[in-house]
Amino acid sequence: MKQFDIIYDFGVLEVIRKSWFLVIPLFLYWLAVYKLRNDEDIEGNLIQNLLSQSKSFENTKIQIIKYASIIIFVFLAILQTIKIYRTYSILNNGLKSIEGYVNDFHGMPSSGHDTERFKVRNVKFEFSDFDLTDFGYNNAKSKGGEIDENAYIRLKYYQSNNRNVILKLEKRK
Repeated sequence: MKQFDIIYDFGVLEVIRKSWFLVIPLFLYWLAVYKLRNDEDIEGNLIQNLLSQSKSFENTKIQIIKYASIIIFVFLAILQTIKIYRTYSILNNGLKSIEGYVNDFHGMPSSGHDTERFKVRNVKFEFSDFDLTDFGYNNAKSKGGEIDENAYIRLKYYQSNNRNVILKLEKRK
């Protein structure tokens, strides 16, 4: 009987790892709130009172940044939720499976600017470390990935936009 190590299995940790960008608008919101609070703390200063018109314009800009960051966060969160729902529904409705040796392996260089490509039984797979469009496996060999020429692997995947997305990767011991 063949023994396999699970290298990648789509789940909650992958969702968290590939949703890091949601922190950016939250950080902008926090900066805007912090800036507004600091400006209110020094409002009693005479010089600040003389420059209240320019301060008002600056506060307006900060308010715009604050509300825009909330809108951007909500928009990105909705898009990410749709991707998560879509991936889980694909996962629950069945995936294609394939098992075999990796051939025609083309590793992604450590500098990026390319994709990692390989075939298993003439089924082509391609990914990049820098692609966050889905929740599939995308860890290139040059960045510590496990896929290499002649490795025996078992994959569960689905097809999306003319490419196969790996949701489960197992490698024979």
